[in-house]
Amino acid sequence: MRKNKNNSRRFCRKALNHVSELEKKYPQGIPDITKIGEEDRAWFVIKIQHLRECLKSVWFENGKPAWWEVIRINRNKTAHQTEAFSDAEFLNLCNTFFQNCEQIKFDLKNNIKKVRQPSKEKRRFENFGSNDLGTEMERKQLVDAMEDAILPVEPIDEHITFPQNNFSRAAETVLGDILDNTDVKDSVRSHFALAENIQTDILDWLKKTQSQLEKENPFTAEALFIEQQKKLSTEELASDIANEKSKIQYDYKRLPSVSNSERGSIAESKLDFNFYQREFSDQKKKTKSKESKSKKDKTELAPKNVTTEIETLQTSEINEATTSNANETSPPKWKSKEKLEALRRNFINDMETNFIERKNKWEIEQIEQTRKKFFETLYQKIQNFMKLENLLLPFLNDVGRLWDLSTGIFQTSGFEILETFAKLLEQDEALQELAAQLGKHKRSQAAFEKALRDKVVIKTEWHPQPAYRGEIKGVKFSNDIASALPSELAMLKNPATKKLFQLKFAQKQLLGFDYQQDDTLLKKETETEEITKEKLEPQGPIIICVDTSGSMQGAPENIAKTVSFALAKIAIEEERKCYLISFSTGIETLDLSSGQGGNALSKLVQFLRMSFHGGTDATPALKHSLKMLHDDNYKNADVLMISDFVMNNLSDEIVKSIEAEKEKHTDFYSLVIGTSGNKNTIDCFNHNWLYNTNDPHASRRLVEHLHKLKETSR
Repeated sequence: MRKNKNNSRRFCRKALNHVSELEKKYPQGIPDITKIGEEDRAWFVIKIQHLRECLKSVWFENGKPAWWEVIRINRNKTAHQTEAFSDAEFLNLCNTFFQNCEQIKFDLKNNIKKVRQPSKEKRRFENFGSNDLGTEMERKQLVDAMEDAILPVEPIDEHITFPQNNFSRAAETVLGDILDNTDVKDSVRSHFALAENIQTDILDWLKKTQSQLEKENPFTAEALFIEQQKKLSTEELASDIANEKSKIQYDYKRLPSVSNSERGSIAESKLDFNFYQREFSDQKKKTKSKESKSKKDKTELAPKNVTTEIETLQTSEINEATTSNANETSPPKWKSKEKLEALRRNFINDMETNFIERKNKWEIEQIEQTRKKFFETLYQKIQNFMKLENLLLPFLNDVGRLWDLSTGIFQTSGFEILETFAKLLEQDEALQELAAQLGKHKRSQAAFEKALRDKVVIKTEWHPQPAYRGEIKGVKFSNDIASALPSELAMLKNPATKKLFQLKFAQKQLLGFDYQQDDTLLKKETETEEITKEKLEPQGPIIICVDTSGSMQGAPENIAKTVSFALAKIAIEEERKCYLISFSTGIETLDLSSGQGGNALSKLVQFLRMSFHGGTDATPALKHSLKMLHDDNYKNADVLMISDFVMNNLSDEIVKSIEAEKEKHTDFYSLVIGTSGNKNTIDCFNHNWLYNTNDPHASRRLVEHLHKLKETSR
């Protein structure tokens, strides 16, 4: 089986999933197989088979690794085994896997790193995406998981898991919501290009969302604040927090992501400063001045003189104040440095945990808001694509361009107007016949050209087969007794000549008959001959002149627009140029060729939306048509005029120009809507088709006319 390099990474991941499941169930291997029951043995064997099924589709850049063959052999044994494994066979199977397990994981992970993503957009996301979207390996895993969710590879019932980060989970949710719709799921899985566009749109949304969150991130100051606290020594941090007027607490409460007046929808911080203030304070050693205590004792023992007592008290107060200030400025002593260090670690850890939880919650809320808007836009874009596919794919022949067009003008009434005329076309068989017939009418004079062709000639050849008896060709020397002449055989009967016969036999000099049989063989040879054949001209371009005057309002307007839409669609399907000229008193032109893409489509939508009004003057439109016939792109074009032909006679100059083009085998068609047209003008055209809007059988009559035209053109 030929390996698909593009899917190799996904097969690697599915193989790794099987390895992980086996390791998870038997982390120490299987040292004693007698303890493994039949059910567990069967599970192990099936996992080995599934592992091999994934591995056989993996493409390795440097060739198959050393363990490849033993895994293949083991898989074949398990797949073709009709009886239960013996203990020895099962032990060998287990040992083979667990001995190679680490190398299998290493080679598969290394292969995932090496295999290059074919999509440029996805490759750019994997290699240059922000680390906020995950590591490079996680970004690759996200891409592989998305691909497998949309277009799964075997085994289909086993999926590649999405990375566990906020952005990857959002992508998984969006993709899951899209694939929940059966119609959308079927459409996506039947269009590889559509599936690719959905994936790249999701990745682009993730990048834009991450960039937007990075710009709006209100936690920058808090993250910087935490880093600053980590740089403080244990004593510095403990001294500050133990103080009732903690500077750390004051600065923390004023951070934009923490402050109640600034944090907005950000969750409230749950960092408990009161707890840590008590804990750090309890770790302080309580000290008392010895000098103050001795003076107090002396005062109590001395005679109580009022004046002396007052002076003593004043001196004591001054000393206590001085001692208190000294204690405040000097570093405090702590009971246990180990407990102090543990408190510091817990404080920093709580601060970081609180920061991460609140930041994650805010990030999830912001992603969810953008996810809902993005999903609505993406889902509508897919719905638009499904509509565009039926209506407009022939115009573009490019699914990627069709995906781009699913936004813009086609989000509004562009679909409805195109769908309206598509339905009108489906309901009217005559208009379908008209659109199909135009440009397929054969030229009146066939052109012939000489050509060379190969002709197969069968010739008979005769090949002689000397080994078989047939006609006698002559005589020859040999040792073939069966064909020896009678005179030679006679020597064998005579004793005098018997030895001579034996000598001639040994030397292959016996004279005998030379037989020959011809074998008949038929041989094919290719010869070149010159022939004359009819020159097949490619279907030419189409020039459509549509009357948009006021007299065409109502049913004629719908018919004109429907035929124009149908012809444009058919022309693009057949890769023919299509040029639309709308006229009343002036003209407007529109090139509907396939190369024009979405611009032509938007102009076609505008034409189908427009209201018909004004007078009728066909001369400018026909002049422009005749001019286009001299353009290289529109040589041999068919010209169709759709009108009620309520107009004046054409000028002699226009009539002569039309006749001149007819001589060059250019066909001029007219679709006459109604019965009030100018007969002189109508007669200037090769083929005239009538569509009477007041006749309930108009469609049938037009179809009959078209069928007759087909018969006469053969």
